Amino acid sequence: MHVDQKSVSSQTNKITYTHIKTGGPRICFMFSGLGYTYEKPLLYYVTMLMLKHGIDVVHIHYTYPKELMTKSTDEVADVMMKDIDLVLQDVLSHDDYQNIIFAGKSIGTIPLIQRMMKDEVYKDAVMLLLTPLLTRTELFESLLENTYTHKGLIVIGSQDHYYTEAVHQLNTSTMNIAVIENADHSLDVLYSPAESLRALETVLDGIEQLL
Repeated sequence: MHVDQKSVSSQTNKITYTHIKTGGPRICFMFSGLGYTYEKPLLYYVTMLMLKHGIDVVHIHYTYPKELMTKSTDEVADVMMKDIDLVLQDVLSHDDYQNIIFAGKSIGTIPLIQRMMKDEVYKDAVMLLLTPLLTRTELFESLLENTYTHKGLIVIGSQDHYYTEAVHQLNTSTMNIAVIENADHSLDVLYSPAESLRALETVLDGIEQLL
C-alpha cells in the first residue's frame, strides 16, 4: 500500500487530497462532512473496509465556511464541484480504474446527488450516501428522480435532524435504505456506545454487500 498527499490547482481554486493506493482496479472517492472528517469513526472504518477489499481510496480535503449551508442546494453543489472536479480529473487522468465508488457524508452527499448521479460519465458508479440532507427539498427531489439509475446505499439515523420518513420512497431494486434507530447525524446513539458500535457495524455490512 502506498499513500500520496497531493494538491491540484486552477486559476481560482487549490485543493489537497490523500490517495491511498492498493494497486487494485477499483477506487472510492470520499467526500467528508463540514465537521465530520476522515478520522471520525464512520469515514475511518469505511476507508478500512475499502482497503480490505483492495479498493484505492481518495480523501478530498475541502474546507468551507458554515455560511455555505445557507445557500441553495445547487449553489452548494457548484462551489464543491469546483474543488472535486480538480481532484477527479487529476486522479483519473493518471490511473485507469475499472470501477468507481463515491462515498459522501452530510454536505458531501450534495455534489453526489446534484451532479454525479446525473452525469452519464458516472452512470455505473456505486453511490454511498451517508446521512444525506434529506430535508432539503431540491436534494430529495433529485434523489427521487435518480435512485433507480444507481446501485448504492442511503444511510440515515431516525434522530438525525435531516431525517424524514419519506426516505422509504427512495428504496429501489438497486438503491438500499438503512434507517438506524435512535441514531443522530453522526450515526451515534446518544449515551450508548454499544448501540453506536452496532449501528456502525450495520452500515459497514450494508456497504460490504455492494462491494
